[in-house]
Amino acid sequence: MSARAVLLAAVGAALWWLFIAFVLVGGATLLRTYPEGGRIDYYGWPNGLTALRAWSCMPLLLTAALPLQGDLGFALWCSMGGPLALLDAVDGIIARRVGPLTELGRALDPAGDALFFATAAVGGALVGILPWWLCGLIVFRYVGPLLATPVVLLGHRRPELSHTQWGRRNTVAVGWVFFILMWVRLAHGPVNVVGIILGVPLVGGTLVPYVADLVRRIREAPVV
Repeated sequence: MSARAVLLAAVGAALWWLFIAFVLVGGATLLRTYPEGGRIDYYGWPNGLTALRAWSCMPLLLTAALPLQGDLGFALWCSMGGPLALLDAVDGIIARRVGPLTELGRALDPAGDALFFATAAVGGALVGILPWWLCGLIVFRYVGPLLATPVVLLGHRRPELSHTQWGRRNTVAVGWVFFILMWVRLAHGPVNVVGIILGVPLVGGTLVPYVADLVRRIREAPVV
C-alpha cells in the first residue's frame, strides 16, 4: 500500500471523526431527559456508545477498501465489525436500565444505526461476505429512511422517533445473515448461493412489512 493511500486514509478518518464530534457538540441542546424534558449537562454512556459506533464507520470501511495483504482486510473487518454491531443492542439496554434516556439519543440512535449498518454492508461486499445485491438491499433499508426524513419534515409531518417491531426484526435478520455469510466466506463456500437462500426470506421478508409500517406511521403522523 502506497504512502499516498495511507495519507488519504488518515485524512479521511480524521475528517470523519471531526464531523461526528461536531454533530455531538451541536446536539448538546437536545440533552434533555425523555419524556420528562429535564435539562442535563452530560452525554452519558448510551450516547457515548452510539457516537463510538458512528466514529467506527470510517475505519471499518477503510479496512475493507484499502489494498491490504491477503485476507488481512477481511480479518480486520470481522474482528471490528462484530463487536461494534453488538453495541446496537448494548446502548439501548444501558439507556433503559442505567440512563439517561435523552432526546439526543432518540435522534442519534437511528442515524447511528443507518450509518453503521450501511457502511458495514458496503465493507462486507468489498471483502466478499455479502453479494452486492444484498448489500444494496441493506443500504436501502437503513439509508432510505434517513434520506427521506427531510421530505417528511417538509410535508410538516412529525412521526414519533422510535424503534418498531419490524425494524428490530429486520436488524436481527441482517445480523444473522452477516454472521452466517462471514463463516461461509471464511470456509470459502458459495457466498452468492447462501446469500440468496438466507437474504431473500430473512432480510427481504422482514424489510417489506418494515417499510409498510414506516409508511403507515408517516401517513398517520400529526401535521404541524
